[in-house]
Amino acid sequence: MIKEVRSWSKPQVSNLIARKKVDWSIFEYGTQIPFEFHQDFAIANANHYLNIGEKVSIELIINEQIYKVNLINFKRKDSNTGSLQLRYDQNSSLKELLKGVFDTSYQYLSENREEKSKKPVHTPEEMSEYIDFYQTENPFIYKVKLLSKQKQLSRPSFWWVNQGQTYKQEKSGSYLWAPQKSKQGIPLPHHVRLLEPVIGDIVFCYSARELRSIGVVKNTAVKAPKPIAITSDAWQEDGYLLALSYFQLEPTIRKEEIPEEWRLKESGPFDVNGDLKQGYFFGLTEEFAKNLYKLFNYRFPSEVRLKLEEYETSKEQKNIKEIPQTYLSNKKLIDHIYGYIRSKGFFFKKEEVINLFLSLKTKPFVILSGISGTGKTKMVQWFAESLGATEENGQFALIPIRPDWNDGSDLLGYVDIKGEFREGPLTKVIKRALDHPKLPHFVLLDEMNLARVEYYFSDILSVMESRKWKEGKIVSTYLLTEETAGVNLKLPNNLYVIGTVNMDETTHPFSKKVLDRANTIEFNRVDLGNLTFLHELEQVEPVVVGQASLAAKYLHLKDVYRQKQDLVERVTLELVKMNELLQLINAHFGYRVRDEICFYMAYAEENDLMKFDEALDHCILQKILPRISGSDSRVDELLRKLFQLFTNKQYEDSVDIADLDLSGTTLYPQSTKKVAEMLRRLEDGFTSFWIS
Repeated sequence: MIKEVRSWSKPQVSNLIARKKVDWSIFEYGTQIPFEFHQDFAIANANHYLNIGEKVSIELIINEQIYKVNLINFKRKDSNTGSLQLRYDQNSSLKELLKGVFDTSYQYLSENREEKSKKPVHTPEEMSEYIDFYQTENPFIYKVKLLSKQKQLSRPSFWWVNQGQTYKQEKSGSYLWAPQKSKQGIPLPHHVRLLEPVIGDIVFCYSARELRSIGVVKNTAVKAPKPIAITSDAWQEDGYLLALSYFQLEPTIRKEEIPEEWRLKESGPFDVNGDLKQGYFFGLTEEFAKNLYKLFNYRFPSEVRLKLEEYETSKEQKNIKEIPQTYLSNKKLIDHIYGYIRSKGFFFKKEEVINLFLSLKTKPFVILSGISGTGKTKMVQWFAESLGATEENGQFALIPIRPDWNDGSDLLGYVDIKGEFREGPLTKVIKRALDHPKLPHFVLLDEMNLARVEYYFSDILSVMESRKWKEGKIVSTYLLTEETAGVNLKLPNNLYVIGTVNMDETTHPFSKKVLDRANTIEFNRVDLGNLTFLHELEQVEPVVVGQASLAAKYLHLKDVYRQKQDLVERVTLELVKMNELLQLINAHFGYRVRDEICFYMAYAEENDLMKFDEALDHCILQKILPRISGSDSRVDELLRKLFQLFTNKQYEDSVDIADLDLSGTTLYPQSTKKVAEMLRRLEDGFTSFWIS
């Protein structure tokens, strides 16, 4: 990449003027060209720089069709400089073409942008689409390529190179090189084959009777003269050069260590006796590469292990991964998830599905509590599966928690007595998520509070709070470092952690540190007699959706305040009233809880998923009430004041909870009922949010 400024860039492509990432302006009027690219367009226009106020007619050639647009250098209001813009305000046919080709971007941007907001909305990286402008022989005529979203996920091919004495030079220069023709002027297939690899392909580098490195292709091969470092006179000067990143095998793999039956079966670089053929560059089968990695994976450097791990999975994974991703609006996505869960014979209210969706979008850590047998685990499994995430394809993992876990090593991994890092179950999922950033990954921590959560989960919680915006992406600090684990690992944005908990004598209570950082959803509703939903079962197939469907838009309060100022102020006003009451027992909450409630409320408002009072009711129940527990009179006073705040009337001890009529008397019926339950439980001397 030569340069990159905001949504514009210039990859090293012949005759390319510049590349523009599709944003909303593309569908409305055209695009503004950054100052850093004015020279590129001037060169394409026979070195003609537009004066301020000058307008020139431009022809865009798209799929052999010509579309007329204007290149204008507008005078800026706030300075004497110009604003170079490509405009097609009135060209409706071009606009319709762009909307059709860039349907993915158009749907996402139209759904997520705010009409009156000046804040730009950008498509996530995995959904990005581009327009390439190419120079032609004639000034003011550009050839245009529309790069719409890729529908298939590519998989690398595998190669074998016999480098011999040139290994050191080629490794030092990060390339492979072979002459185009022999001394006799004949093209050699094992040299010409160097033109076939694509970016991301894997090359096994062999020299001096052993595999010494693994290479990852950085760029496709180009014609290039013989590098100075290669001094042999046996070759012609003109050749092919393939850019390669080298990663050392430690220890190296001798040819004799590779099972003979594998070599006999592999016809690429091996002859009928299992020995190496004379030649330079050969293709490898995926089976041979996978087997080699399985046998010697501990020798592979961490950078390559991350890339190759996916090839240990089944063929089913390959098929699932290659299904095109589908973009659905939030409403349609929730309808699909709800229908899928019902098709499995489980009864959950649609409101519960919406709540789980909003909670995960607000923060990628959710706790599901409730009595045993209400379907908490199945709810998570079916939710993930409806989005194409299964154990078979590595996008879903169930990790049972053990009572003896007392630090992060049980979940993340540890350094053994030999000094080698042993991966924990969560680390394996993190690596898969990092390898596939376009797909959501789910981890279910089953029976999460069998051990103390704040002990074994504290590292993840801390890193989760370190997230920040950087160049339009959410990034975190390192969860594991190269010093410990052999590789620097951050918490992926496409990883969602859901914990199920039961509250009884075998489990541990949650600290406020944990409760502050999660939405706690309670599943205690049981309706054994309801069988009517079983009559309506229809088969619903999973839909493979991209990470963008669940990705967070808000990370800091200012992110949502810019777009929804009235909403933030309204929510804050309600929270202030409750927080003043919570100070009675020092259970008041801080900025984090306020901010995450505002995020939840903003997501709920978008697409009209929930009404304001209904959404805030969930937030009170999930973020505020779990903080309350105790046995003294102050807890009693707090609960009574909350009941009065919610209903505008006094709590009556004589009224049975089952007979409590909340219709029309409160904006927050679920929270009010929970407060009444906690008051009734206090009669036994102690109360808390949890039913044990």
